[in-house]
Amino acid sequence: MRKRALLSLMLAVALILTSACSLIIKDPEVDKETVIIEVGGQNITKQEVQAQIEAVHSQQAQIYSQYGISYDPTSEYSIESAREQAIEALIEHTVEEQKIAAYGFDVYTDEELAQAQEDAQADWDTNFEWVKLMSFSSTELTGDELTEAVEAKMTEEGYPTLEQLVESAKHNLSHEKLTAEVVKDVTVTDEEVQAAYDQNVADSQAYYQSVPSAYATDVSNGVTVYYVPAGYRYVKHILRTFTDEDAAAITEAQTQLSQKQSELSTAQTSLDALGEDASADDEETAASRAELTASVETLTAEVDECQAQVDAAIAAACETLQPTVDEILARIEAGEDFDALVEEYGEDPGMQQSPTKEQGYLVSAQSTNLVASFVEGAMALENIGDVSPAVISDYGIHIIRYESDATEGAVPLEDVRQELYDDLLAQKQDEAYTAALAQWVEEANVKTYEDRLN
Repeated sequence: MRKRALLSLMLAVALILTSACSLIIKDPEVDKETVIIEVGGQNITKQEVQAQIEAVHSQQAQIYSQYGISYDPTSEYSIESAREQAIEALIEHTVEEQKIAAYGFDVYTDEELAQAQEDAQADWDTNFEWVKLMSFSSTELTGDELTEAVEAKMTEEGYPTLEQLVESAKHNLSHEKLTAEVVKDVTVTDEEVQAAYDQNVADSQAYYQSVPSAYATDVSNGVTVYYVPAGYRYVKHILRTFTDEDAAAITEAQTQLSQKQSELSTAQTSLDALGEDASADDEETAASRAELTASVETLTAEVDECQAQVDAAIAAACETLQPTVDEILARIEAGEDFDALVEEYGEDPGMQQSPTKEQGYLVSAQSTNLVASFVEGAMALENIGDVSPAVISDYGIHIIRYESDATEGAVPLEDVRQELYDDLLAQKQDEAYTAALAQWVEEANVKTYEDRLN
């Protein structure tokens, strides 16, 4: 009996204690200081982790918005992902700060402090001018009143203070020193450059063989190329553009043509869906077939009429330009310098920019980055130095000269050596720093208490 009574008493006490625990209210300030991560003897609190989690959510929302996608920070996936990213970022940042301190990279010379102050001031001034432009372009405020209003708006919108920017500049300098220390012995050998070059040549050759038009696009976009496919040539041209009035008339006629072509395509698709055999049509289907057939016939005639209007508008525009075109062609026939005539008559901005000004446009029979009539006119020229008759496009009238051939084959290694070396060095330095950071984290005896975030 005594044992049972004692057992009952213990159970009652346990229930009382359990109930009491549920009534405990955590002090918010104390809760903020709850340790979530321990890194090399340094504690990271719940408040710091939650702030980082919010930063991750904000960054993700911005990235999603760039692609027109909504971001839900309350979803289970978003919460878990943000938590993982935040904890990893805080751990890595902490071990980096510890290494910076260990190397003494958080001590700055007077010159470094002055540079940090200068960089921070430049960033702050940029932010100030941007906020003034965006929020006070029509204000009547001037002088100190305007300055105070802009600064208040900057604070409201969360722009960093000058002091925060200075600290950021100092941290960036410290991080640059740490990185330089880690990668100081990283090198790239001639053999590595050669291997990368050989691989890039092979990859480029295979790619341009499968997509021939990509070569000119890559060159135009400033992409480093390692192989020149066959069939490319350089051409220059003198472009005389249509007058604004004529261009507007052409555009209007082309718009009407496109609309009628779209209507015709829709009607033809509906008619085709009924099938060719009309013998089994019921009354309703037969009526639809007849209506669609009539519509296709009418729209076909209207498309032809619209096309004639487009042709007429282009012909009228060309007639306006013809006296100048004849003058240019006569001067070319007389042996005048083509480049000088480009300068005098040309209205294509692309021909005024390097390297197109010196070399011309890259073109091949497969080119898709240039208008079809221009490509046809350029490729119809048989010999280097040949000049085309007038070539008409939506832009105006072109007079094209065949300048040179692009030599097929691998681009010489020396032409791309430095860029290859720099890319390989940057890649190896990134890999070295990533490996060092992973080792620091491993050595830091990291402990996490994620359950305390709940």
